[in-house]
Amino acid sequence: MENNHLLLEVKNLKTYFLLDEGTVRALDGVDFIIKRGQTLGVVGESGCGKSVTARSILRIVPQPGRIVGGEITFYQSVKNNGLLTDVVNLTQLNPKGAQIRSIRGGQIALVPQEPMTSLSPVHSLGNQLMETITLHQKVSKVEAREKAIEMLRLVGMPQPNRTIDRYPHELSGGMRQRGIIAMALSCHPSLLIADEPTTALDVTTEAQILKLMRSLQHELGMAIMFITHNLGVIAQMTEYVIVMYMGKVVEEADVDTIFYNPKHPYTQALLKSIPRLGQRTRERRRLESIYGSVPDPYSIPKGCTFHPRCSQRIAGVCDQEEPLYVEVGSGHKVRCVLYT
Repeated sequence: MENNHLLLEVKNLKTYFLLDEGTVRALDGVDFIIKRGQTLGVVGESGCGKSVTARSILRIVPQPGRIVGGEITFYQSVKNNGLLTDVVNLTQLNPKGAQIRSIRGGQIALVPQEPMTSLSPVHSLGNQLMETITLHQKVSKVEAREKAIEMLRLVGMPQPNRTIDRYPHELSGGMRQRGIIAMALSCHPSLLIADEPTTALDVTTEAQILKLMRSLQHELGMAIMFITHNLGVIAQMTEYVIVMYMGKVVEEADVDTIFYNPKHPYTQALLKSIPRLGQRTRERRRLESIYGSVPDPYSIPKGCTFHPRCSQRIAGVCDQEEPLYVEVGSGHKVRCVLYT
């Protein structure tokens, strides 16, 4: 792939939490790329490393966590003749330095899981929006307020001229989420990281938020990294998918291949757990579940980390050998001994 199509490249990323009880390898060798304008889906169970991946990119991993290996390369801009400029290795930047702070929120923005805990309860929505705008753009307070109102209008906020002066507790869940999205998009980022952006929203509001994000992506031309455990959202929103388990990417492919030709037993098990519409009453049966639970992060199993829960495990192989990450088709990779 030519570099002028790349926006973000993650290579062998390792983020560990060094605790008194032991070392938690939250990310243990993660690799993926995001192209300009692409929507990448990141799927997996809770605790697999999805949110830590987002925080590692933004360099906001909470203590005592830290990046101990790998690279995150951000291709900031492209000249008119197609040549790259401003290629930045994010892992080498000071997490509190000026350069990463200009990128964070300006060129890479985050829509967090829970908007109520992400917004200050003692400041109006407008004050928080205007602070984001003035931090990354050289504008006056009057211009920042005009931009904030326009951004609220863009995300479909009702009565933006009045809503801008309201406090988070005066807004509904859907309105708070629209406010968070407006804040994330206020500086027109190249990459939007959406970490479970529709958590705790009802299905109607969820559909509105997803439709909004698709239309804004088309309008602004940004890439989206969509983190979720909801495979229905993945099917609706994304073009390319990576499946994570215990801090590793176990499978990656375009969204159609993931749904119609999954290779890794974990991906297959996830897809079997989706409720199916249209089944006749006599065909109804209990939803399939994945055997067992995610292992204790302090005692990760030897060999393939999924083997204790895998219905296709090979005794003496899966519990001893760590599988290689191999290509099984065009752009389709899987980490499993069944394909090596």
